[in-house]
Amino acid sequence: ADYVARYTEGFDALAAHVADKTPEWAWAITGVDPGLIRASARFIGSARPASLVHPGRHTVWYGDDTQRERAMAILAALLGSWGRRGGYLSFSKMGLPAYPVAKAFPHPERKEADRPKAGGFPIASEVIASGLCDASVPGSALYDLKAWLVYGCNLMQALPSRKQTVAAIQNLELLVAIDVLPAEICGFADVVLPEATYLERDDDVAAPAYRRPFLALRQEAVPPLAETKPGWWIAKALAGKVGLGEYFPWKDAREYVDARLRAGGHDVAQARATGVVLGKAAPCCEEEGLPVQISTDSKKIELRSEQLARLGFDPIPQYYPPEEGPPGHFRMLMGRAPTHTFGRTVNNRLLAEPYPENEVWVNADAARSLPGFDAPLRTGDRVMLVNQDGARSGPVRAKVTERIRGDCVYLVHGWGQRAPRLRYANGRGASDAELVTRYKVDPIMGGTGMNVNFVRLEPAGRTA
Repeated sequence: ADYVARYTEGFDALAAHVADKTPEWAWAITGVDPGLIRASARFIGSARPASLVHPGRHTVWYGDDTQRERAMAILAALLGSWGRRGGYLSFSKMGLPAYPVAKAFPHPERKEADRPKAGGFPIASEVIASGLCDASVPGSALYDLKAWLVYGCNLMQALPSRKQTVAAIQNLELLVAIDVLPAEICGFADVVLPEATYLERDDDVAAPAYRRPFLALRQEAVPPLAETKPGWWIAKALAGKVGLGEYFPWKDAREYVDARLRAGGHDVAQARATGVVLGKAAPCCEEEGLPVQISTDSKKIELRSEQLARLGFDPIPQYYPPEEGPPGHFRMLMGRAPTHTFGRTVNNRLLAEPYPENEVWVNADAARSLPGFDAPLRTGDRVMLVNQDGARSGPVRAKVTERIRGDCVYLVHGWGQRAPRLRYANGRGASDAELVTRYKVDPIMGGTGMNVNFVRLEPAGRTA
């Protein structure tokens, strides 16, 4: 209560807003027992402020994700977790001077489509990737992009609506893909620039924010294989070809890094020998004397946001039920396997040993009475997934489990790829990307919610 009184504003408005949002109210929506909700709240509250409500990594769901994430942040504020030991800490970073160049880097005037708030997203802080795709489709109101340089991202799996992505690519005059591994996007590229892996290259110094700040060096352990080149070499070579070589005056990444280390007053030989330069731990929370710093205009944690109110949005998160799917369909959820990186490593034989292909998780009760199945679905049976718009997956194994809601199914992202030269991954498992034919855009920050697609299951034959 003392923390809320000191650092927040809008508590009374929030209390009035949630007065009817009881555990019984939530039970009807979530299926979580009211007693468990209350017990969870008391358990979390009993540890305050050492209570973290982690927002997760996959943060775009239904197109109202700013408000959903904000609700979690409000809960953390009510627990007194911001700027407190055991909660959300303020870490420090070690800085390094920039490499000196003869003249300052140019900053060309951005066109409207290049601005973070392009598309009418008032609090976006970066250009929206799907917006760049939209700007490449003929007839775009922004402008007609004609070239993409895609660095380390398999857009065929990453962007919503594969059909729209392909249409944008067909309108390009040049597509360049830079990657350390073959991926579907490389098959669409006019030019592929194969990059050396992290063990085969020097990179810039990493200086992340941390409890004890540090500088970390990535150094070449073995020479690059075949015709691959480090990313710094690719950038420097391209810059020289387009008349920007003066902004890359260093010989190589090692010279670049050593110059920055020396300018920062560090022993280069020692840094190279140990691979890391440790800084001094600084106060990171209120208990250590660091004042709680809040960057809002009011310098308070705004439980009720005046900024959102001025922009015409709900000042306090409001629950709006997501749309339901057609009868007999399940909401499709997507995620990752810990052995794979997005949709980029599924063709790797070593990484495939512990996770050879994805499965579709199906609730055990739902699996007993699926329409069109002569017998209950069993783990290992292969099924086809068909979404609400008729898009179909390839055959995928079922995983019958009680660890998922009865109205949802789940797929690990990145499988079901169709590039024939991906000889291991081609046709293995089901592609969640191909089943994402719809998405909802968050009107506040522009994120694309993809948990708005639904699939039904069809039999595809039993395994032996």
